[in-house]
Amino acid sequence: MKRFHFTSLRMPIVGLLLVVVGAYSVVSYARKVKEGKLHTLFVGPSEVPEVPDRPYTVRSESDLRAYTAAEHEAPSDAPETEMPFPDKAKQADVAWIEGATREQFEAMRQERRKVDAATGATQREDRLRWRDAYRERVPSRVLWISYPPDHAVFPPNLCEPRVEWDDAINDLWQVTVGVTGTAVEHKFITTERQWHFPKKLWRIVRENAVTRDAWIQIKGVQRPDEDPKKALKIQAAPVVHFRISQHPADDYVVYRLVVPQFQAQKTPDTFIRALRSFEQKPFLATRQRYCFSCHTFSSKRGTDGMMSIKMRLSVGEKKPVGLGIVDMASGKGWKAQFPFERKGFTYMDWNRTGDQLVISANQAFSSSRPLIHETQELEYSGSDIAVYDLSRDRVALVPGASAPDLLELYPAWTPDDQRIVFSRVQAGVSVRLMQFDLYVVDYAEGKGGIPVALEGASNNGKSNYFARFSPDGKWLSFCMADQGSLIEPSSDLYVLPADLQGPAHRLECNAESAADSWHSWSSNSRWLIFTSKRDDGVFARWYLTEIDAEGHASPAVRLPLEKPPLECFNLPEFLNERPRVSERQIFEVVRAESPTKNIKSEKVKKSESEKVGK
Repeated sequence: MKRFHFTSLRMPIVGLLLVVVGAYSVVSYARKVKEGKLHTLFVGPSEVPEVPDRPYTVRSESDLRAYTAAEHEAPSDAPETEMPFPDKAKQADVAWIEGATREQFEAMRQERRKVDAATGATQREDRLRWRDAYRERVPSRVLWISYPPDHAVFPPNLCEPRVEWDDAINDLWQVTVGVTGTAVEHKFITTERQWHFPKKLWRIVRENAVTRDAWIQIKGVQRPDEDPKKALKIQAAPVVHFRISQHPADDYVVYRLVVPQFQAQKTPDTFIRALRSFEQKPFLATRQRYCFSCHTFSSKRGTDGMMSIKMRLSVGEKKPVGLGIVDMASGKGWKAQFPFERKGFTYMDWNRTGDQLVISANQAFSSSRPLIHETQELEYSGSDIAVYDLSRDRVALVPGASAPDLLELYPAWTPDDQRIVFSRVQAGVSVRLMQFDLYVVDYAEGKGGIPVALEGASNNGKSNYFARFSPDGKWLSFCMADQGSLIEPSSDLYVLPADLQGPAHRLECNAESAADSWHSWSSNSRWLIFTSKRDDGVFARWYLTEIDAEGHASPAVRLPLEKPPLECFNLPEFLNERPRVSERQIFEVVRAESPTKNIKSEKVKKSESEKVGK
């Protein structure tokens, strides 16, 4: 038998490769020629239009009118009118209850009805009017760059971003990117109102725009019709400048993805995302059965320290909530159950050594279904501040932060681990009128003390909540809104000195018309990552802002996404390195079926401040 030799195929393969390479070269050359001709359309004088104010419409105002009209015109036995995406008005006002008794929940409902009666509105109408988060920006007819903002600052370890613009007139655009004082200048043609930086170009910009400005210009024309002599009108958007920071952000973020209405039957998965690429991987999957929330870490390295996370089974299963504790170095841990009368707990913060966890515990709260684009708001009837001491396996309420007639939430250790900052408000107040104040109380090894209101973050006619200290101990960041907490349309980010001596100021990165809320500091204290609904009022996306030595913020930049999901990002937590602990290791610790350690309560003599409750 004649033996087959690969050499007999060598010449045909080489010939085929030459044909393929030649064809590719021809296509590539033709594309360059065509693109070159298109670039000539943008040669000549251009008009830079004045960019008008960009008003926002409130979608639910029209929805409310349609809903009330249908309600008045429809016969009593007619089915209720369907509401716009993503919910329906006919859904019952079913509540999720955690920690609260049925009697407490009904009392909260009665309180809400009083507010409805005072405004003369039905419950659904009032909810439609009051808490709308949806914002739809009126598209601009003139050409202007909507993202990135002028003078934005990007971390040097961020993957390539996207440029976006409005233009209702033109249908062909030229994108020019350059770096001032260098030979870097590249032009691109596109037929879409957005353009992604090529990876190679973004690397060049990152290397050259640290000490000088980079810039973007967009020109637009209407593609020529059959008359080649017809003069084209060239429009040019105002040039947008940006630069690259000398200081990187942490390389990873741990976060949750949640459907925007935050219904009771939620099972949001937790992911980890690398800033340098679009890569994201599961950090803790719910298996469509669990609800894992409020994760926090004692160390931002990611490879050591402690992690805590709240666990409960999906609504309807008779299992108590639990606290998962995981050692990030070994992957080992346990699930804890607190001995308080009310089993609910939520917000947490570790001390610097990772052996004490302050937590808002002894909670009773519930939540009703939202309407249209409304977000979930918890109705609290009770909450106290407690500290779980891991070294002694003991938990105790903090005197001065556990008064029976006050709601105490959102605790945070001060940088020296000697005091606790928390938010508080009078119990029994409707969530529609609730305004939290920030207080600080001595921990004093569990003895507590008299809480002191923070200047600029209390008694200011606003709601102040979710305090976070920068790792370098220089700043305290927090949210301020008109009322309530969590995903408030009016929520903005503020900072004040971490010594708590001095007024607070609003960060320049906030959006005027949408919620800016959940936030986390990078380990070098130069970057804040936060969630913002500035894009449409419904879907929360990540934004990053650089904080300078005086506590001022740069215009925020969005974390690039290849395909934005129809879900909200929340609870972002910076980590400097990818954890070595696997998703399975974490799940085996925190799942409901794992053994639970019952933590004993430590009785502490009440301080005078707690007796008074003020």
